[in-house]
Amino acid sequence: MPTVRLALALALGAVFWAFGLLPFAWAYNGVILLAALWELFAVARARQSLRCERKVSEVLEISAQGEVNIVITNPTNMPLVVAVKDEPPLDFRWDAPSKRPDQILPLLGSLLPPRSQVSLRYFVTPMRRGEFRFGEVNLKLSTPLMFVWLPVRYPLPQTVRVLPNLAQARKYALLMRKVRMREMGFRPIPLKGAGTEFSSLRDYLPDDDPRWIDWNATARRGRLVSKEFELERGQNIVAVLDAGRVMATRLDGLTKLDHAVNAAAFVLYIAHNLEDRVGLMIFSDRIQRWLPPSKGVRQWESILEALRQVEPQLVEANYAGAFAHLLQNLPRRSLLLIFTDLIDPDTSEALITYAKMLAEKHLVLVVALSDYELRSLLAEPIDEPSDLYRQAAAVAVLNDRLRAVAQLRESGVNVLDTSPEALFNTLLEHYLLAKRRL
Repeated sequence: MPTVRLALALALGAVFWAFGLLPFAWAYNGVILLAALWELFAVARARQSLRCERKVSEVLEISAQGEVNIVITNPTNMPLVVAVKDEPPLDFRWDAPSKRPDQILPLLGSLLPPRSQVSLRYFVTPMRRGEFRFGEVNLKLSTPLMFVWLPVRYPLPQTVRVLPNLAQARKYALLMRKVRMREMGFRPIPLKGAGTEFSSLRDYLPDDDPRWIDWNATARRGRLVSKEFELERGQNIVAVLDAGRVMATRLDGLTKLDHAVNAAAFVLYIAHNLEDRVGLMIFSDRIQRWLPPSKGVRQWESILEALRQVEPQLVEANYAGAFAHLLQNLPRRSLLLIFTDLIDPDTSEALITYAKMLAEKHLVLVVALSDYELRSLLAEPIDEPSDLYRQAAAVAVLNDRLRAVAQLRESGVNVLDTSPEALFNTLLEHYLLAKRRL
């Protein structure tokens, strides 16, 4: 494959033709063509011993950046120039050092000195969960002359699994191990002091609940003394995911179900590390997956695999069937985290009706991602009649949502209605508070 450099080099021979120096013109063009021919054969010989491999983690997390390295080894004595085009999965966003707006695939390039190895790096961000396949690695080889390119293909199929994003969960789990939740900013609900079993006494701190003061010990020591309590372990925590049509809408590039899966994985990971029994239900018009509450690494791996595979279905969620199953199969009082959305009156009415039944036996928290995009729409100026209609529709949807939240709370069901950015912190706080009520 000839390059632009070869065309320009041959075009320079026109100078000799213009001055009538035909022998020089023929000699010049002959040297250029011989150099290009030599380069073609030299690169063809070198490519037989060239080695290429792709290094990428077999497990990635949704909406989290992962690194991909294309490693090329040149065992020959000839310097080579290489251009690399990789084929990541279509559902991945990618970013390369020299990315142009019109680039479809990652394009990388480098000079390969003799007997050397180079690693070319770019980054991918999965936008869906599941299993995905990388395709071929396409190379173009040349020498520093760069008169011709020789294309080479390396079939390097590689499958990666995309799991829920656990970055926030790992961060909180690490903090729990190091500082026992005291420095996380969640007073008055740290790991100690959030349960009901007395543990020890310590000096009173300014942000302690006054109800924790032990007045007998305070009188003996002459200074304020506070009680500490051990967080109760071994409680039932079940994430209940609505995989129906209301969870198929998108916020910030992800579906609401994606956000719910990340949040469910987050709180179950925390609960798993706190030695609670964790369980999972996924339902749409039918129960897709049911994992009764249990402890152990196998249980957590089963939950993670189930969360990896779930996708929203364009059907109405069957709250009656799912909640009846929970009532029949959860004899012990449990914390039920129901991830759904309050999108229309009919859906909300069914949720309210059957959530009341659950709340009579269990502690229920409905987690819904607020449509903050609708709220921002209300703040936009009205320039055309269509803008007024859109704002009126947004007001109607928000009012329906507020009514549903109020009815749920009146029925004894806790509701967490928040944005994706605030979801993790707020959910963790509600989870720790709920543990005190189980």
